[in-house]
Amino acid sequence: ESIQRGKPKNIVILGTRHCSFLHQQIVELLSYALVLSGNHVYTSGAVGTHTAVIRGALRAENPSLLTVILPQTIAKQPEETRGLLSQVEQLIQLGHNEVPLSVASRLCNSELLTKAEQMICFAFHDSHTLKETLEEGKQRGMLVTTLWLD
Repeated sequence: ESIQRGKPKNIVILGTRHCSFLHQQIVELLSYALVLSGNHVYTSGAVGTHTAVIRGALRAENPSLLTVILPQTIAKQPEETRGLLSQVEQLIQLGHNEVPLSVASRLCNSELLTKAEQMICFAFHDSHTLKETLEEGKQRGMLVTTLWLD
């Protein structure tokens, strides 16, 4: 089935904060293409993979097909991402400010998985939180695609 002719899907894209410029370009292009072909993209707000997803989706000029879910509030996000996040129309702040970021991220990732049928993840083999999320996605019966960066 052609990618353009398939039924639009809800797709979560997650990944590491630690990634090269080339990695970010590839993620941005992927997000752009997914939104252009009518898919709804979900992600979080960390620097690296997530900001690349957001940039690509916004570039496709269909803001209704991008949802960003933050584990905490926008005030807890790095300064360099706040400007980008201010352009996102569908921004959900879970507000888990009182727990460590690792716990808040796990809760956020679980929430993201409830929104989609598919997940694409960019991770290193020592990315424990992402590996847990990958397993959760598989247990939910999602189509999970993992691109290992190491």
